[in-house]
Amino acid sequence: MKIIAIIGASHSGVTCAEKLRHNGFQGRILLLDRMPTLPVQRPPLSKSFLHSKISGFDSYLLRSAEFYEKEKIELLIGNAVVGIDAHAKIIYLENGSELNYNIIILAAGADAKLPAYFADKASNMHVLRDTTDAESLKASMQQSQKAVIVGGGFIGLEVASSLRIAGLSVDIIEIAPRLLARVSTPQISDFFKSLHESKGVKVHLNKGLEEIIYSDSGLVKSVILSSGQRLECDLLIFGIGVSANTKLAKELGLTISDGVLVNSNYSAADDIYVIGDLAYCPDRASQRIESVYHAQLSAAVAAASITDSAMPKQETFWFWSDQYEIKLQIAELQPPLDEVALIHTERRQGKRQDSFSVWSWYDNKLVSVEAINDPQAFMIGKKLIEQSANPPHKLIADDSIALKQLLHSD
Repeated sequence: MKIIAIIGASHSGVTCAEKLRHNGFQGRILLLDRMPTLPVQRPPLSKSFLHSKISGFDSYLLRSAEFYEKEKIELLIGNAVVGIDAHAKIIYLENGSELNYNIIILAAGADAKLPAYFADKASNMHVLRDTTDAESLKASMQQSQKAVIVGGGFIGLEVASSLRIAGLSVDIIEIAPRLLARVSTPQISDFFKSLHESKGVKVHLNKGLEEIIYSDSGLVKSVILSSGQRLECDLLIFGIGVSANTKLAKELGLTISDGVLVNSNYSAADDIYVIGDLAYCPDRASQRIESVYHAQLSAAVAAASITDSAMPKQETFWFWSDQYEIKLQIAELQPPLDEVALIHTERRQGKRQDSFSVWSWYDNKLVSVEAINDPQAFMIGKKLIEQSANPPHKLIADDSIALKQLLHSD
């Protein structure tokens, strides 16, 4: 009987196992993960989980325990993969056991980036990537009043929102000149800076973390910024991005290019597939993509390739973030920063007072739509990008013109 082993019970790993069964694969499916909990949705870990009074992760499961049993997916959790012999097709586990396979799928995702001194971290110093991180941070929040967050990207801002809702004071340190600098237009950056400041968050742009001051008991008690300013805190959180977890891929001799280089089917070598945040697929995107949609797409493509089934249709990539009462939805990636001079943007007012969208053109082609509390602008903008439509700037800026008029009829 053929055996497919999926390493990483993430969005991509679980989706791939499900799609393999849906596509008619009758062999064994092994789904392995180092975390001891049932696979969970990761986006809520920085949002509702932190500020809710609910303990545990039952509300955030990707699938119930009964699902894996029903689909005959062998879920092996709490035991890390420490090595793979691609020639003999053997997986070596942390507890000393071994597993055979025919096809292996790496869905190991990415790990939180850490400063060099994090190896000797204090108990009130945190990152947020998995359930263990989330539980640890939530426990620290109960004993804290003042938090400093290093990093003004999605994770940093979402955690800041959760901490403010929970009643903590928050300072955000961002070395870039604006928040969300890698992923958003200046208009969206300015909006979220104003939003967080209106909620009482202090935002420190163009500042780095120079020094951490510890108490006699070894806890963080304050930090020194590159400007010399000192911030008191009893909770320090790093949200400075992630790096692809390429350890096993390197051992397998796969090509590393930020993530693991794959073809359009997400194959990296014979009988080896790589999906989710770990995969870099230049046939489908200009960079490695970190999103739930890409996790699901790559999983479905790999499963279709393995089972010789129909390939799923690719949508434009999309992303979202929830902060306070605000939902940001983004259709497609912004062009690289070195090309920003070639971008034209228009702001469009939404139907609600607290809603708007920012539309971006690169070289006169619509390339991205960012929507604040405006799902209609997001959905129509996404469809326009997928249709390779090029609506005139003035029509987008004129909110008296219905966006639906701009869609091509099917």
